[in-house]
Amino acid sequence: MNISPKERFLDICHFKRPGDLYMSINLNRFWEQTLEKWVEQGAPEEIINPRFHREYFQFEHIRWLTKNKTDAIGEGREEVPSKIDLGHGITVRAWTLSPLVPTYEPRIVSEDESTVTLINAEGQAVKYIKDRVEELMPTFLDWPVKDRATWNEHKRRLDPNTPERWPADWNAYVQAMNGKSEPLS
Repeated sequence: MNISPKERFLDICHFKRPGDLYMSINLNRFWEQTLEKWVEQGAPEEIINPRFHREYFQFEHIRWLTKNKTDAIGEGREEVPSKIDLGHGITVRAWTLSPLVPTYEPRIVSEDESTVTLINAEGQAVKYIKDRVEELMPTFLDWPVKDRATWNEHKRRLDPNTPERWPADWNAYVQAMNGKSEPLS
């Protein structure tokens, strides 16, 4: 019996496939140092190649609801750019399509010879090592919610009724996405 990835995922979620594990890869990317360490510990050399990850890790495809040519989340929805240019030849990756509408305005908070600290599109204060921005995870220093007042300010960015979140043809979009054979995220 051959079932679609979506059916398999739903069966696992409803406890109909005990022992089965559904794995997906969010960004189709591992930290390079992690892969190198795994090879040192016995993983095959091919693991360095991202095209090998799906087969090796048995990842399934999940369709991401993002604003692009095939899966528009909504006209005018704020999409976090894939990279944020901080100037001085420094760009940092924006890891997610933020659920915040509007997102925070990314800005540099401080900078020295080797590091840059910024507020990202999700309002988090993060510190990067300048010459290793693409290789290392940033250090998370602070978050936008600290107390009731900051929560009240932040939660307005999570309002599900914000018109920019939804396409004008939402019902047609839902129908099209429900017809896909893979789970949606």
